[in-house]
Amino acid sequence: MKTSFYYQQQSLYCENTNLNAFAQKQSSPFYLYSKNELLQNCKAITEAGSGSDFLPCYALKANYNPTLLRLIRDMGFGADVVSGGELEFALKIGFPAEKIVFAGVGKSAAEIEFAIQTGIHSLNIESAEELKQTARIAARLQKKVRIALRVNPDIDAHTHAYISTGKHINKFGITIDEALRLYPAAANDPWLNPAGIHVHIGSQITEKGPFLKTVEFLLDFASLLKDRNVPITYLDLGGGIGVNYKNDFRDPDVPNSYISEILPAYINGLKDSGLKLVAELGRSVIATSGLLITQVLYRKQTPLKKFIVVDAAMNNLIRPSLYSAYHEIVPLNLDSQEKETVDVVGPVCESGDFFAKDRAMQPLKQGDFIAITAAGAYGQALASNYNLRPDIPEYLVDGETVLTIYKGRSISDIYDYYEQ
Repeated sequence: MKTSFYYQQQSLYCENTNLNAFAQKQSSPFYLYSKNELLQNCKAITEAGSGSDFLPCYALKANYNPTLLRLIRDMGFGADVVSGGELEFALKIGFPAEKIVFAGVGKSAAEIEFAIQTGIHSLNIESAEELKQTARIAARLQKKVRIALRVNPDIDAHTHAYISTGKHINKFGITIDEALRLYPAAANDPWLNPAGIHVHIGSQITEKGPFLKTVEFLLDFASLLKDRNVPITYLDLGGGIGVNYKNDFRDPDVPNSYISEILPAYINGLKDSGLKLVAELGRSVIATSGLLITQVLYRKQTPLKKFIVVDAAMNNLIRPSLYSAYHEIVPLNLDSQEKETVDVVGPVCESGDFFAKDRAMQPLKQGDFIAITAAGAYGQALASNYNLRPDIPEYLVDGETVLTIYKGRSISDIYDYYEQ
């Protein structure tokens, strides 16, 4: 699958739009997304599930810009939500309730009631106490609710510790032994329908192995439940498929995402189960469609380091500070084959405000624009107004047309919010 970002005559393009020319006319920093890249990712996911009873659900936590959500919805996706706020947002966008799954380790009673009243596809249950709470609320409402227990298979996803979720040291899910006790109890409850098994082993996984182990686990566990007269009708596969954060767009044959390498193998391993398959995908849908565009403010030299100070900061994209996450950083104009080793940092008053450390890059000067790549997921969604830095605009490229899909906020907007 070809990326929608490429260099032509030394300038970086998104679809048919010259990004340096566009950036010269805007206030920076800003987020910019490719409609074509987003739709390509969605298509790759739906094609991986063709021939199966397959429901891909987009994880709103990755990016909840309404324009992007509507594009994803129109590709046939459901929604994966982890809060009452996300559930309400998904419904407002127009995701059908019957195509929404609700995950999350700490759902409140109000959130559970909202989900049951709404009639969503299913609740993913994370603990014995949450199961009891759900049963009490469903009985009071006299509405039967479809559930899946999130079973923790103790599979190492070989990813960052902060985004590993399928080991016994993680807060997520229920152990296999406990789940084997809870499923029959749920099946005997008149208001619970334990129809599914849910797993999610982690995020930013770039190899098939952990998913193939998960296939074995799901098939074995479904068989154990069948022996206990618990009729499972669907498997919720979770998500976690990674993207290529090191693509600098200079080689058009370098994959931008691992969807096509991983997801078909995951789904094919379960096709013969006869069960409906649900997936919860966020990063692999949206990450590679987005760039954070920022301008060089200053060069700075200390006895030990060269710094490139840019006008974006950790409040705009916190992943490097939070996870030491790697994002490729590319110039909007290529003008040198030379490299220098620099730290790319923002203006926030924290030593942790950086985008790259000891990175070999084309020499940059004041006023140059650069793009932080694969920033469509967990960028704007994790942004803050720390240091009273306002939210930044978001743009969507559709061929040669660029649409404003979020105008950002001003300091006056933030002040007025508190003074209301």
